[in-house]
Amino acid sequence: MALQIGQLREQMALMQERLKLDSRNSSKPPSSDGPGTGNRAQGRASQRKRGAQKGHPGAFRALLPEAQVDAVHDCAPASMCDCGGTVTVKGKPVRHQVFDVPPMVVPEVQEYRLYSGVCASCGREHRAALPAGVPSGQIGPRALALVGVLGTRYHLTQFKIRDLLAQMMGVDFSVGAISQAHGKVAAALKAPVAEAAATLARAPVLHMDETRYPREGSANWVWGVIQPTLAVFSVLPSRARYVIQDLIGQTPQGVVVSDRYAAYAYIDVARRQVCWAHLLRDFNRIGQRAGLPGRVGRRLLGLGYVMFRWRERGKVTAEQFEPLQRRLRKALEAGARQTQCRRTANTCANVLKLWPALWGFITNPAVEPTNNAAEQALRGIVLKRKISGPTRSRRGDEFIAHGFTAYESCRRQGRDFIDYMRGAVIAWIDRTTHPSLVPAPAPTG
Repeated sequence: MALQIGQLREQMALMQERLKLDSRNSSKPPSSDGPGTGNRAQGRASQRKRGAQKGHPGAFRALLPEAQVDAVHDCAPASMCDCGGTVTVKGKPVRHQVFDVPPMVVPEVQEYRLYSGVCASCGREHRAALPAGVPSGQIGPRALALVGVLGTRYHLTQFKIRDLLAQMMGVDFSVGAISQAHGKVAAALKAPVAEAAATLARAPVLHMDETRYPREGSANWVWGVIQPTLAVFSVLPSRARYVIQDLIGQTPQGVVVSDRYAAYAYIDVARRQVCWAHLLRDFNRIGQRAGLPGRVGRRLLGLGYVMFRWRERGKVTAEQFEPLQRRLRKALEAGARQTQCRRTANTCANVLKLWPALWGFITNPAVEPTNNAAEQALRGIVLKRKISGPTRSRRGDEFIAHGFTAYESCRRQGRDFIDYMRGAVIAWIDRTTHPSLVPAPAPTG
């Protein structure tokens, strides 16, 4: 009876803890916290009023030269004053320019007439080929690139893309045509994305994370592998270890920054950096428990905040962090020894096994202590999922993976995304060398 009561109490404590999970003590997003609970995005570091401050010089749009203006309208004052006198114009006018958009962009339609002929000697039939850069379908390369950009960077659904093209540009395509265009964009980006993915195993630092992105009828995940100037996304049906190995290899050469997900366990802890933002949430959840586990969790949480504070103050060497490491290990060992909460003991024991992976940022200045780079890169895909819902085919999966790989990589490199998309589409149409997403190596010497 006593054993059953103890088990019931443990189950009750677990259920109560699950009811308290939010973005501060778990991996749940801030949007799931519900109304009435301010999230981190609503917090402000400064107490000053929003907007420009007193003494701010201001920013103004420079006037275009008169040669670049489409039309000039001279506006004279009234010819008669209220007193009855005549008003004489004098001095130079005040120039006021208004920027507007045309009511509709007129689409450019090109017709290609493909003639056929017969050889007079052998009777062989010949047919003209389309010129370079001309697709076999009705959507041209610039329109294909625009459809790809609207569906990724701007998160538009296929219905909204159809309506935008029809209402603003006079191009009326069906939703099915837009879907096929997504497939063509994905095909155009396949080669540059594969080239980018081939560099991952050799990268010095990789940030990795995944998020759910279902297809109708199945569960899929988007995996993101992020470098400072390159991001590669893949939509895959699993979160298993073999997925990570396929993406970055059995023995990645660099440091992998990630959370404590067990699938990363095959990577040597000396080549890992565990995300401290995830650790703080784990420590916060432990700190909300009663008794000794709660005291241990609050101690760990405080030491985690100290780590970030020391790092902001410029501490970078192992000797400078040694006192903090000693206190943190002592707190983790106390949490692993206690018997009041098995979950606390398991978490602390797991963190101790990953001990070298907690401090990779000390020995390698290129390594960050958090996995924010991967989570921020995945944010655009999360927004796309919330707006457009699940995909419906493998074609949709590839458009998400390839399109966001191109967008995020171009954004990190400061490249014009729509210009890159246009070049990739034309190269795919002409079957020529694709524009690379891999940045050129920096010149040496």
